Amino acid sequence: MLKLGIGPDYALVKILDLLKKKVFSCNERLTVGVALLSNWFIYFMKHIILAVIFALVVGTVHSQDTSVFPVPFSKLTPANKLPETVMYTKTMVLVDAPMVISPDETWHTFAETAHRAFQETGIDAVAYYHLQDARAGRDVAKLLTGQLVGRNIKNVILLSYDPQRSNQRCGLLITTFNEKASFVSPDQSAYVMTGNDWSAMMDQFQKYALLNQYETRNFLISDLPEFFTGAGNVVKGRRAEGFAQDLKLDKLAIPRHEEYFSGSPIASSDTAQILADSSSAIAQIMRDYPFEYGFVDLTLEEDQVRQDSYPFVLMRLQSSEENLRTMLGYEEPTSEATDNGAPVYKYYMKHIYTGDVYLGNTWDAASRWEDALRNHIQHLREDFGLSPNE
Repeated sequence: MLKLGIGPDYALVKILDLLKKKVFSCNERLTVGVALLSNWFIYFMKHIILAVIFALVVGTVHSQDTSVFPVPFSKLTPANKLPETVMYTKTMVLVDAPMVISPDETWHTFAETAHRAFQETGIDAVAYYHLQDARAGRDVAKLLTGQLVGRNIKNVILLSYDPQRSNQRCGLLITTFNEKASFVSPDQSAYVMTGNDWSAMMDQFQKYALLNQYETRNFLISDLPEFFTGAGNVVKGRRAEGFAQDLKLDKLAIPRHEEYFSGSPIASSDTAQILADSSSAIAQIMRDYPFEYGFVDLTLEEDQVRQDSYPFVLMRLQSSEENLRTMLGYEEPTSEATDNGAPVYKYYMKHIYTGDVYLGNTWDAASRWEDALRNHIQHLREDFGLSPNE
């Protein structure tokens, strides 16, 4: 009896050769035919199983919900492959996680586990930032973008983790860097993977890269991640701990942040319409501002804002108090008693043409943007000697 424990292509050639020589009887030919079919069946089933495993790994990319990520990353289009540039150019990593995840884990240790996976995969992640610090404010993002472009960084990875979420607690997103302060552009494609178990998700990512046989040209990847706290001092003009007297005469632009209109149906560019809507928090707070102002699109470049007759613009930052003091050039450090690493808001006003920054004469940061803005306006009124009724 002929044993067919060999590959189907080789077996087929040998059997056809024997059949031509009429070595087998009719019954033996039938037996050989059945054996050959069985051999082919086993061969193809092995490949089908491998294909199913591959499809399951790849399929997770398509099935993930990008809502686990913050805007604008949640607006990207999931793709079933990594960006072509990620295996031969530099990458920055943004970490969207609590500063302190547990008594034994911080966002630094969390990022270190991801870095090992990136290194083994061939991704050269050269700079790690906490998302809170990288997006602390418009001035920060603009300055940071210039630094990233200068370092020839072409890709951005977002790591998202929140142990308080009931499902989809973690996520991995890899896409190209658009070299703008937004970091990414709406609807651009991104490799996306989400799950409930961080370690399992990263193992799955490495298997995906292995199955797809991605080849890397990144051969000098650091063993440890390099962390950065932000873009440094954002003040490029004159720095003043007070308020500009020209605010009495010049119009102040207020960028329309989304949370200013939470619970309000109005998000108009018409200042009068916004103020008429008493349900918006920004309308209530700005009633105390004593001089002329108006609302502008958050995405407008400052040169365009100035051309629209706004010499000054209201700016804000959000980060830990220690980081904010560094970003705004305060020489004295904050006391450990008042800074626990939690994010706070700090408002300031900038003269667009000169870049001069007016911080106010009192440190007025607060954990809620409403309180921080109220504090800033109240200190401005006191600086100009205005009573509560003026």
